[in-house]
Amino acid sequence: MNSRMADIIEFKMEVRKCECCGGNDFEPVWSNQSIVRKSTATYRFNVHVVVCRRCGFCFTSPSPTNEDLTHFYADGLSGYKEISLPYSIENRISVLERYSVPYGNFVEISGDHPEEFHRLCSDFFGTIQSVELSEEIPSNHRNINDIPPNSADVIAHYDVLEHVTNVRDFLTGCNRALKEGGIMVCEVPDVRLYPRNLLLLEFTHVNHFSLTTLATIAQKCGFRLIETSHICSRPFGLLAVFRKDKSLNDLNLNSPLEFIDTLSCVKGGIEQINRVQKHIKSLRERITELNNKGKKLTLWGVTDLLRHLLDNFRLPNYAVVVDSDPRRKTHLQNYSVKVFEPKKKIAHIQNSALIAIFAPRYKTEIVEWIVQKTGKRFSSSELQVVGSGPSGESLC
Repeated sequence: MNSRMADIIEFKMEVRKCECCGGNDFEPVWSNQSIVRKSTATYRFNVHVVVCRRCGFCFTSPSPTNEDLTHFYADGLSGYKEISLPYSIENRISVLERYSVPYGNFVEISGDHPEEFHRLCSDFFGTIQSVELSEEIPSNHRNINDIPPNSADVIAHYDVLEHVTNVRDFLTGCNRALKEGGIMVCEVPDVRLYPRNLLLLEFTHVNHFSLTTLATIAQKCGFRLIETSHICSRPFGLLAVFRKDKSLNDLNLNSPLEFIDTLSCVKGGIEQINRVQKHIKSLRERITELNNKGKKLTLWGVTDLLRHLLDNFRLPNYAVVVDSDPRRKTHLQNYSVKVFEPKKKIAHIQNSALIAIFAPRYKTEIVEWIVQKTGKRFSSSELQVVGSGPSGESLC
């Protein structure tokens, strides 16, 4: 880790038991470390991914305590959506339409700033409520347990459950808030797709679900799986729709095949990470070479991929870092690197010999912005996307 890192908050860590089967016999698979800046502080994540040998559930242990994670998520810096939304509203609405309750109560947990999404949801529900930890986002509730018992007809949480250290507590809270027979719509990243993406690098993900492990844990909390799909609002996701059902029996998963399969999927994800690390190494060499020739360079996107490039690597004088989110201007100060808004560096971008994009999900929008603002189309040798596959698709 870069020696210039300072004033970083370290999480208190605790060993977790398997929430799927209750076991404690784990196969360690991968470790990593990441630094992330929020509104008021910088945090260090030490990631230790394990797979339960008994049931195949993949998660992190030890993990940050629930108290520390709650503080982290409350520390603001919601998603920035000036370029585009990070999810498909249409895919979400197409599911909710099937479970509409015209005079019912819809609750979304951790929806960030979902104004347009909730406006469309109002066609299918009488009231719309939100639960949001981040203090910079207006919300009806700050905790799922603030919702009155048996008051919600439908609860939805999209890409939330992978961030929760106490999965059963969270799902039990959802069950408590739902009316009998109520619906819970859930999306999580699918561990089965990890050989095709970089989601293992998402340091805030403390759980890595398959449909089997997700449904098993949910059933223990009083939910019956009634629908699933791989057509989701985000890439590489898994949709699962559950119904609250108090008649369910407890389910224990003991599956060596689930363990073997999950282990292979995680190892496939590690291979993708190794490939990207090789790309970053070659990119460092090219940056140094072009800088020695006096060529201008633009690095776009303050993400963990960019931080991997900056670790133990001093950015040369002719390189500039830009990010569309103005709140990130100080997020690389521990690397002694300034971050500029693209609109303030148009001439530099236009005259760059290399543009390296570290936010692959937004590649199309970034390239379109460059063409619109500079009138220049960069060739494939002049533009590199870190975190994309061989055919250019985003891996994260």
